[in-house]
Amino acid sequence: MGLLVRFILLLSLLMIRISALNVFPEKFIFGEKHKTIILDCKTNKNTVTWKREGHGTLDANSEFEKPNGTKLIVFGLQEDQTGNYTCWSDEGLEDYIYLLLDKSKEASDSFLNCTAETFSCAHSLKCSWTLADYTAFRLRNSRDHGSWVSPSVDGVFRVPHTTNSFTEESERLRITGEAVSSCCYIKTDYSFYLREIVKPAGPNITKCFQRKNKEKFEVVVTPPSTWPQPHSFFPLKHQIEYEIRDNGKFKTHEWEGTKVEIQGVITKLRVRCRDLLLLSQWSEWTPWKHVPDNKKGKRSKAKNQRQKGKRNQQRKSNKETQPDPFSKISVYKHDCNAETFNSKGQQ
Repeated sequence: MGLLVRFILLLSLLMIRISALNVFPEKFIFGEKHKTIILDCKTNKNTVTWKREGHGTLDANSEFEKPNGTKLIVFGLQEDQTGNYTCWSDEGLEDYIYLLLDKSKEASDSFLNCTAETFSCAHSLKCSWTLADYTAFRLRNSRDHGSWVSPSVDGVFRVPHTTNSFTEESERLRITGEAVSSCCYIKTDYSFYLREIVKPAGPNITKCFQRKNKEKFEVVVTPPSTWPQPHSFFPLKHQIEYEIRDNGKFKTHEWEGTKVEIQGVITKLRVRCRDLLLLSQWSEWTPWKHVPDNKKGKRSKAKNQRQKGKRNQQRKSNKETQPDPFSKISVYKHDCNAETFNSKGQQ
C-alpha cells in the first residue's frame, strides 16, 4: 500500500513539473512577500529531508529555509523562493507542496468581465478574465457555493447560477477568480446584480420589405431564442441602423415592440436590442441585411417578360413552318395496310 501511495505522489509530482504553468497544482500554498511561511510534510515519519525543485536538498544552516522535523520554515518569502517543495524519507518521497507568492493586492475586478444573455438560471453567465503573465485560471460562483469552473476552448468561463428571473434580486452574485503562474498566485472577487450584466443575444429579423408604391420600409423582429418568456413580461427595446439609398447616409431609430416602419428607400440595415425596463446593455448588432432595389427588380421583371414573349412567338412561328409529324405516320400506316392487303389478295 505504501509503495502505491509513493507511486501516485511521484506521478503527481511529474505532472506538476510538466504542466505547472497551465494547471493549478493539486496541493499548493501561498503567502505574501516578506512573510514567513511554514510548509508541513504529511507523513508518519519523525524527520524528513526537504528539497526544492531545481535547487536540490535544502541546507539546514540556510538563513532562508530552515527544516524543523517534518516542517520547513521559509523566511521572508521572495519570488525566487517559490516553486515545488518535496519532503523525503529513507523510503522515498513522502509529500510535496507548491509554494506561490500571493499578489492578490495587485488584483482588480477590471480584469474580470461577466455578461448574461438572459435572466433565466437555465443559462450560465459568460465570463472572461484577462491577466498578463498568468496562465491558469478558474472561477466559481461563491454566492451559490458553486464549483470551480475552467475556461472552455474559446476562453470563456460558463458559470452557473440560481437566480430566479421572476423575483427581485436581494443578494448580489459574487464571482471569485484565481490565477497562478510558475511563481505567483492572485485572487479577486467580482460582485454584481444579474440585472446589471444582462446583455441579450441579437434579435431575429423575420421580415423586411419595401412597401409597394410607397416611400416606406417595414421591419419585423422577434426576441432571441435565449430571451425569457413571456415576452410581454420581459419586453425589449430595439434600435435599427439603416442606409438611405439616395444619399448613402446612415440613420438610427429606436422603438418598442416588434414592428417598425421607416420612411424612405433603404439599402441595408441591422438591428440590436436591450431590456426595456432595466435598460440593460445593448446586444451585438445583427449582421448587415441588404435590401434589393425594387426599381431594378421591376426592370428585370419587364425584361424577363419581353424575353419570354419573344420565345413564345418564335415557337409559334416554328410550329407554322414545320410539317406535321403525324402526317408521315398516317401515310406510313396506309402504305403498310395496302401492302398487307395485296399480299393477302395474291395468296
